[in-house]
Amino acid sequence: MNYDAIVIGSGAGGGPVSYLLAQAGKKVAIIEAGGFYTANDFTRFELVALRTLWAKPRWTQNYELGLEGEIALGMGRCVGGSTTIFTAVAHRAPEFNFSEWYEATGLKNDSGERFSPADLAPHYKQVERDTGVRKYTEWDEGMKQINMGFEKIGHPFLPVNAFITPRCDQSGCLFGCPTEAKRGTLVSYIVPAIYLGAELFYNSTVTKILISKGKSSDDPAMATGVEFLQEGKEKRRISSKVVIIAAGALNTPHLLMNSGVGDIVGDTPSVSQIGRNFGVNTAAVVFGRFGKPLNNWLMHPLSGHIEEFSQKEKGGFLLEASEVMEGPLSFSQVMVDSDGIPLWGRKQKEIMENYRFYAGIFVNIHDKNDGRIFRDPETGLEKIYKPVTADDKSRFRAAKALCQEGLEAAGAQKTLDSVYLSHHVQGSCRMGQDPERSVVDANCKMHDVEGLYVMDGSVIPSVIDANPSLTIMALSDRLGKYLLSSVLK
Repeated sequence: MNYDAIVIGSGAGGGPVSYLLAQAGKKVAIIEAGGFYTANDFTRFELVALRTLWAKPRWTQNYELGLEGEIALGMGRCVGGSTTIFTAVAHRAPEFNFSEWYEATGLKNDSGERFSPADLAPHYKQVERDTGVRKYTEWDEGMKQINMGFEKIGHPFLPVNAFITPRCDQSGCLFGCPTEAKRGTLVSYIVPAIYLGAELFYNSTVTKILISKGKSSDDPAMATGVEFLQEGKEKRRISSKVVIIAAGALNTPHLLMNSGVGDIVGDTPSVSQIGRNFGVNTAAVVFGRFGKPLNNWLMHPLSGHIEEFSQKEKGGFLLEASEVMEGPLSFSQVMVDSDGIPLWGRKQKEIMENYRFYAGIFVNIHDKNDGRIFRDPETGLEKIYKPVTADDKSRFRAAKALCQEGLEAAGAQKTLDSVYLSHHVQGSCRMGQDPERSVVDANCKMHDVEGLYVMDGSVIPSVIDANPSLTIMALSDRLGKYLLSSVLK
């Protein structure tokens, strides 16, 4: 074997497990499709960041099924993955989400009981310590202005938890942190893992998981390594005792399909679940135009939140502020008119001329895991379907009405909506006890393939009502400790 473990991806799922294994003296290979950039490379120039750190935007194909509303899906493509470019908001999943996990897949702990917050608590605590999670109280002018209005209507914002140190200078969060105040997996896990001996292959794309069939029908299939393109050119194969896919909920299903899992183990109930049960916490932004410049890009983009409506019975939405997409290019791409049509021409120009007067509220709703990721059998093209249902639209109407009321109370002269978008993709290879409802077991090992693990947002059984990065990191810490105690002893 070349390695004890191969980890595909370096974001929230790949970071902690890579570090734990390297710390224990295991030989680890980390393969990342994006580039390796550090603080000196983060110039806060939006166009450069969008082309180097962000994956190309991917949209659902809902209209092909006659469904209304496409959703823009964003994620990172660099060492550290989305933890390098997103907002570092770090909240534990609410307790009620764990009950939904059990209902979705029968997920249980090592004692055969329902998987609960107590099972993840020590791992949350560990990654909170590793990444320096704290309450982010350094609110910018836009956040203070918005909160003033929401206090008037009886729904004040509270500071978010975030893995950001006090060194934060409140600018450029979505373009990579030049001060290293944001302690995503790049800073907290990947670089330390490299110092401990882990080998990083960046700008390298895994094209196939190598899986061997059992010698007899009673022998299980076994993951033995990966095939990848190093620097996009040289095709290489390396072997390992375990393979951990941490490529993200959009990419992991395709990698499993491309690796021919179904051809090797058959069309089992578990294999048929790959790419199904996809959820995204569908989101939109409500922007407010104020009478004074707020210069709202000079800030941490999401520093306050309102959780009181997050349960389905109370509304099913989470509000976070203050937001202007942090860059004029992104802002110009998401704004829509009252009919949901993207703005362009004179109207768009008028809004862009007043960009510094805008601040906004990010609305995430609790949607269903009713989406699907697959390849079209005729064309081979990627397809992503995620309905925006009548229930979803009802939640958005309630959330947007509250946002408009609060923004107007804060002094906003007009409000503006955005397209549907999501940075919280989850559930496409979910974990659980029941192979007919899940792809991996409670330890994130594939039901049908030995030595093959999935560790990213795709394992979350049903969407959580919080930014998912902290939960993914906690699950990654849990996986690392399981592997060291039971598999790679």
